[in-house]
Amino acid sequence: MSNSIDNQDIHRLVVCSDLRRNILLRLNEGNKSLGNLRDELKISSTTAIHALKELEKSDITFQDKTKKYSLTNIGKILALKVVDFSNSTEVLKKHDRFWLDHDLSGIPQYQMEKIGWLKDSNLVVIDELDIIKTYESFAAFIKTSKWIKGVSPIYSSYYEKIFKEAIEKNISIQLIFTVAVFKKFTDTLGLDNVNNLIRNCPLEIFVIDENIKVAFTVSDAFLSFGLFANNGVYDITQDLISTNDLGIRWGYEFFEYYRGRAKKYEI
Repeated sequence: MSNSIDNQDIHRLVVCSDLRRNILLRLNEGNKSLGNLRDELKISSTTAIHALKELEKSDITFQDKTKKYSLTNIGKILALKVVDFSNSTEVLKKHDRFWLDHDLSGIPQYQMEKIGWLKDSNLVVIDELDIIKTYESFAAFIKTSKWIKGVSPIYSSYYEKIFKEAIEKNISIQLIFTVAVFKKFTDTLGLDNVNNLIRNCPLEIFVIDENIKVAFTVSDAFLSFGLFANNGVYDITQDLISTNDLGIRWGYEFFEYYRGRAKKYEI
């Protein structure tokens, strides 16, 4: 086996070659025989062997005692990065205008690095003249949730209805409001009513003194994620929705990022 591999080797072997990258991804699923790789990738044995030898020279793959091909520890790490890169590329390509036309400054770098977790998300586009559908779809998700966490730099007239439904179902709620939204919220519902809700319901409110450029809600059942347009106005017509575990985890971690920057409202 070779003593070391450098960045240029890795780039040439994995990034610049569709074949070798696909072999890496196939082996990431488990050990494969030459026949398995040949059939799955629809290539000749000669082509597969040549690519595998290149990978083996750089300590990325090896043949085990049963003559099956496997990934080395280095190969396993590279495969994870290739999968992540592939997922990220798919997310960006699938929803390219969403990412290009909106302000991404509210997403910290480490969350951007995990953007591939949103691979199975769907972009919901709403007619500005029929925003009621946004509430209806949102309310449907809430009914299936056990807990809800939200970050909001905007105020919605539907908040009161949403809270009522969530509280009736005894759903645990954590909310992060900007200073302006918190004031609007308490002015609308009444401070005494808000305090009573906190006393009697599983509700926690946090206030953040920042100009947040994202709005999202995450629960154990879904993630609903929105952004401000590049002109500084919140885009009420587009929501990125994810219902798979990784998308929900992405939203949960994102919420925790802002919770760490906010101050809990105490009665």
